[in-house]
Amino acid sequence: MTRLLLFQVLLVLAGVGAVAGGWLLRKHDRLVSRTVRAFIGLYAAVNLGFLVFLWFNHVGFPLHLDLMEGLILQHLQQLTQGQPVYPVPSPDFVPLAYNPLFYVVSVPFAWLFGTSLPTMRFVAILGHAGIAIMLYLIVLDRTRSHWWSFVTVGLVAAAYRVMDAYLDTAHADSCFLFTALLGTYMLGRSRTRTGRILAVLVLVLSFWFKQHGAWFAIGGVLYLTWQEGVRRSLPYWAVAALAGPAVYLLVGPALFGSHFHYFTWTVPRGWSTVELATAERLATFVALSYPVLALLAALFFVPDAVRRQRELGVYLFQFLAAMATGVMGALDAGSSNNVFIPMGTFLVLCGLLAVERLHRTAAWFRRGNVFALVLLATFALLAYRPATVIQSSTARESYRDLISMLKGLEATVYAPYLARLPEDYTFFPTAHWAPLEDMIRGPGKELRNHPVTRRLLDAVIHPRGKAFILTNTPLEEMEWSEFLLRHYVLEQDFGRRFEGLRTLPGRWDHGYPRLLYRYRGAERGSAER
Repeated sequence: MTRLLLFQVLLVLAGVGAVAGGWLLRKHDRLVSRTVRAFIGLYAAVNLGFLVFLWFNHVGFPLHLDLMEGLILQHLQQLTQGQPVYPVPSPDFVPLAYNPLFYVVSVPFAWLFGTSLPTMRFVAILGHAGIAIMLYLIVLDRTRSHWWSFVTVGLVAAAYRVMDAYLDTAHADSCFLFTALLGTYMLGRSRTRTGRILAVLVLVLSFWFKQHGAWFAIGGVLYLTWQEGVRRSLPYWAVAALAGPAVYLLVGPALFGSHFHYFTWTVPRGWSTVELATAERLATFVALSYPVLALLAALFFVPDAVRRQRELGVYLFQFLAAMATGVMGALDAGSSNNVFIPMGTFLVLCGLLAVERLHRTAAWFRRGNVFALVLLATFALLAYRPATVIQSSTARESYRDLISMLKGLEATVYAPYLARLPEDYTFFPTAHWAPLEDMIRGPGKELRNHPVTRRLLDAVIHPRGKAFILTNTPLEEMEWSEFLLRHYVLEQDFGRRFEGLRTLPGRWDHGYPRLLYRYRGAERGSAER
């Protein structure tokens, strides 16, 4: 039995012990209950404390914590240099298929702290902290209990690894979820039309961070329609339509570049795959990560929210919206598990509200501390080895070694996994493989030797001098890059030399710089096939 599995078993046994203690020591039930609550609160605090440690540990990492961080930095550089974020794709820059608000929000911070990865990670960390604050306030507003609020925050902190370690990296996910929760909280508390309109605008902002935010904007307006009727809700629909689709369709290209619609709509639209594997992936993820909370949310929170419309109605609609984001994310077979972050967060939130309600109103649930078994079993499912997400102590040394190796080649180097380094060295070209593949992938599409890829990588196929390709994985393992083996031969496998620069773990392990390929010229008759 591994140490992690043993730890998970011990957590579940602690929950079983709490239930047994509640039944066997009824005369001391208050003492047992207080002890159990203190233990769970302490474990939640440990998870939250470790998360804060990771913020400090990650913010200054010298390379990329995630595969696409360097490319996301390029988007910010485009803005700060007065260039469009979504230009015509070129060998120097191919945009990602995300909406642009994260880059825009990062600009003032770039003015203060510099256009760098630590700056963008800092913005993401602010969003992550905002998520914790909103969850605390939402649960406190519904339960009047600081303990339940704190445990909710601790559970979401414990889910860091399940959420693909995305929320403190240079990505829009944390800001997207923060605005979705903030808008939802505002809707739940607003009693005036002005307050509700502001809440709708905040929900629309979540869409501008990431397209999945559209579900929360729709959920919020549908809730208001349910509460106020179709006629009185028309202003909310108008505000959402103007701030969302109207600006997106009519103003987006003028603000962000000629290919704004192509990259944020046409490209991701081609990824969806409706098949049995889609449902299997979604169901397996929930079953392995949030099974108890999902069951309790479905069986108790949803019916309770229907009965208490005024109190919980907005959370019912946003719970359904979060589930829709999970389905939408699963439709893209190549996506990372960060697409399930909103769904997982609302499963924790609504599942905890169901647990708290049962503990307060159902004698069968309260007797014997059943809540402790539910919470500790969930913590156990979310547990992971802390060492897997802590920055290597050799990271900076490995980065200096990498730069020294690259400069020693005295040649042009294309690094599709890195695209552009934060500083010290410039690759050529700098087109990242993720958007290169994004433009051509989808159900039934052939990625091998694609003409779009060949056109954008012509400088790699026909270099003017000595040239290399540096990759994290073998070229033949990626369909889009397989054709480059006609022009390049493996020069060196660095083994674990740069392992200190490994990306954070997730659904896909993108590793670290390892394989160096040398240009050997095109094989006869194959250059243009």
